[in-house]
Amino acid sequence: MTRTFTTRHAVIGLTAVAMPLTLTAAAVKEPIDPSIQIDDVRRVSVSEVIDVPAQVNARNAATLRAAARGVLVDLAVEPGQLVEAGDVLGVIDSPIAQQRLARAQAAADTVKVIHKITPASLDDLICDIQEQGNNQYDAAKDRARLIPVPTLRDKVLDQIDEEQDQFNDTIDDLNDYTDDVDKNLSKIYKILVGLNGVLRLLTQSALDAAQNTVDALTLRAPIAGTVQLGGSESNAVISELLADRLPQGPLASLLPGLTGIDIGTGGAGDAGVDATPQEGDPVTAGKAIVTIVDASVLTVVGQLDETDVLQVRQGDEAEVSLEATPGTTYTATVLSIDTLPTSAARGGVSYRTTFSLEGPLDPAPLPGMTGIAHLPLGGTTTSLSVPLKAVLQEAGQHFVWLVRAGRAVKQLVKAGKAGPDRQEILEGLEDGDRLVVSGLEKIVDGMTVE
Repeated sequence: MTRTFTTRHAVIGLTAVAMPLTLTAAAVKEPIDPSIQIDDVRRVSVSEVIDVPAQVNARNAATLRAAARGVLVDLAVEPGQLVEAGDVLGVIDSPIAQQRLARAQAAADTVKVIHKITPASLDDLICDIQEQGNNQYDAAKDRARLIPVPTLRDKVLDQIDEEQDQFNDTIDDLNDYTDDVDKNLSKIYKILVGLNGVLRLLTQSALDAAQNTVDALTLRAPIAGTVQLGGSESNAVISELLADRLPQGPLASLLPGLTGIDIGTGGAGDAGVDATPQEGDPVTAGKAIVTIVDASVLTVVGQLDETDVLQVRQGDEAEVSLEATPGTTYTATVLSIDTLPTSAARGGVSYRTTFSLEGPLDPAPLPGMTGIAHLPLGGTTTSLSVPLKAVLQEAGQHFVWLVRAGRAVKQLVKAGKAGPDRQEILEGLEDGDRLVVSGLEKIVDGMTVE
C-alpha cells in the first residue's frame, strides 16, 4: 500500500509487506448479481515509506579555461577519454600573455633597493633626497592607479599622498633645523625604505600573475576523470561588469599583468554555432576548454523535510528509482544528513541528505539524473486494509457497505492512510468482516446481496 498525500518535499507511502495485499474472496455464498463482489476484511503488515525527490551527483568536476586570449594550438583529448591528474590536455598560444610577462619582468628589474643615506654637501644632499623621494612617490601613484578595485585604489592613493606630505614636511623641517639633520635623514630613510618595499611588492605581484597566466596556457588535468569538451561560460559576464571600470589607454595594457584578468568576450558562441573547442580555434580569457568529471563514486542527494529528518539515521537503506531507467531500482544507503537546514519553497525547512549508491550499477546512471529515493521510516505494524474503491464518502464521512445476514448495511469508518489501491481502516471494521468491493453503484441500504 502507498500513502499518497504530499509533504513539503515528498510523497509519503504506506507499503504492505510480508502478507498478501488482496482480500480473500468469500466462498460461503455467491452474490445474487455477478457484478457485485464481496470479500473478507483482513489484517496485513504495513510499513511507512517516504519518497524523497533526489538527483545523482558525481564525486567531483573541474573545468579548465583559457587563461588569456590566444589560439588553441593543441587539443590532446577526446570526449569520453579517461585521464589522470597532471595529464596535459591541450596548449594555448597567447602572444599577449607572453608580452605581458616580458613587461612585468622589465618593470621588476627597474626597482632598486634603497641604500642608507650618507650626507655629503648638506644643501645638495637635501635637494637630491627631495627629488628622489617625490619621483618614488609619483611612480608609486602610477602603479596604484592600476588597481582595479576603486575602494582599494583610492585607499592606497590616499596613503601615498599622506606619506608624500609627511616626506615633504620632513624636508622642510630639515631645511629649517639643520641641527637635526641626522635625525631627519634617518626618518626619511625609513620612509623611503617602506615605499621601496611597496614598489617591489607591486612589481613582484605583477610578475607572479603574468607568469601564472603563461603557465596556465598549458592545460593540465587537476583531477582524474572523464573528459567533456567545453563547459559553462562565465567570463562574458565578468567582462561586461568590469568594462566601464578599468583604466583606459596605456595603463589598461598593464592591468592583466597586475591582476591576471584578460578582458574578452568569452561567451559560448552565437545561436546555431558549435561552441565545442577544436584545435585552431581562437579563444578568449575564461573560455571553457575541457571539463573533467570524476564519476568514480556516485551519490544521490535529496532534501528531507523537517517532519521526517529525526526518524532517519546514517546507514538506513533506501531504494532509488530514476526517471531515466524506468523499472530499474538501485540500492542506496544514507551517507550523511546536513546539520544546518535549507529553506523550503512552501515554508518550513529541509535538510540535505546524501545517499551512496551500492552494488553493481546496471545501467550506470549519469550525474544530474533525477528520481526518487524510497526511504522506509520506523518499523512494521499491522493494520486493517480494504480496497480503496470499497471506501465511499458522504457528507464528509467515510463508509463501506458491510454484509450482514446477506444484506448490505452502511457502516461508518475512520479512514487512515491511503495508497494507490488500498485504504487503511482505523475504526469501524473488525478482522473477518465482509463487505461489498465492487458493483457499489447498485447498492442501497438493506439490499439483499447474497
